[in-house]
Amino acid sequence: MRLSRPDLESRLAMHRAFWNREPQRHPIAAFRVVPDFFFSRHYRGAEKLLEPGKRISPDMLAVEDFLPDYEEMFRISEELGQDAFWTAEPFTGIPWMEAILGCPVIAGEESFQSLPWMESPDEGGRIVFDPDNPWLRKYLEFTSALVELSRGRFPVGMPIMRGPSDMTGAVLGQTRMVYAMADEPEKMKAFFLGVTDLFLRVLEEQNRLIPPFHGGTALGFYHVWAPGGSVWFQEDLSAIMSPAMYREFLAEPARRICAGKDHTCIHLHPASFFILDELFRIDELKAVEVNKDVGGPSVPEMVPQLRRILEKKNLVLWGDFTLEDLDCMKRNLPKEGLFLHVIAPTPEEAEALLASIRRWD
Repeated sequence: MRLSRPDLESRLAMHRAFWNREPQRHPIAAFRVVPDFFFSRHYRGAEKLLEPGKRISPDMLAVEDFLPDYEEMFRISEELGQDAFWTAEPFTGIPWMEAILGCPVIAGEESFQSLPWMESPDEGGRIVFDPDNPWLRKYLEFTSALVELSRGRFPVGMPIMRGPSDMTGAVLGQTRMVYAMADEPEKMKAFFLGVTDLFLRVLEEQNRLIPPFHGGTALGFYHVWAPGGSVWFQEDLSAIMSPAMYREFLAEPARRICAGKDHTCIHLHPASFFILDELFRIDELKAVEVNKDVGGPSVPEMVPQLRRILEKKNLVLWGDFTLEDLDCMKRNLPKEGLFLHVIAPTPEEAEALLASIRRWD
């Protein structure tokens, strides 16, 4: 039995309340109904590409082959009656920013990875915006096709696009990046800002193609609508830095990414909780997204840190939450400023989880 979906104005109002940290009956919940976390395998257009060791070029991606699966994902999410707006983003299996930065893209059985290609931060001058970059053109082709497919029915946003540390680690290699931060800090600060500026130029080109969705935008991959401009980024490699290193090298790139956007979010794994105090100092950053990672920590184990986040910022929680996880959240977390993105293997399990969220109080 499908749950009733709030009307459009109610859904928009719920998102405004989320960003404003206003009272709400229950957290907003977005759903992704998929059998596992290997998202590349969920698109038939990628099947012929997932050949281990195969080097991928942009011409191998036939955008039209992916569109039926986007349509099906949208249908399933809407039929659930969820409060959030399902959001389409260019095929999230491709490491887009790494590819645009010149990294070779190699296929595996279940996903794609990039390989480093620079020897030194001295080569940072080679990071330039090129409107004819083949990977950029394919990214924008995906964006245009999704806008056309949407016809105003759903928003279009950005997929996983990394952040300054992740892009730098991808281009230089993680070991080389860490040594260079110690040996050549000024060059590395410039390098981080260089990849940040390219990241922003790519998003600028994409945003030119995306019309407003009911006056706002949406955070792709997390499906959080915002009543205005929005952006999200990640810093997975912050896990190998100290808080002082984050402050020295990555706080300024974060501020640059968030500048001019009222609705901003950083993706964080629990392994990087130790930089939370540094994130709290970035006034331009409005929300922190946290994954429930495979292998832990569990939701109950994360509660103290999640409460800390909600005291300072909005919180987006992402993962394959169970009914027990939801009960733990209900007992321990305020619902104001809380957004849930739930991964469920079947529509039936998604419905049970959504029903539990609707009974939050």
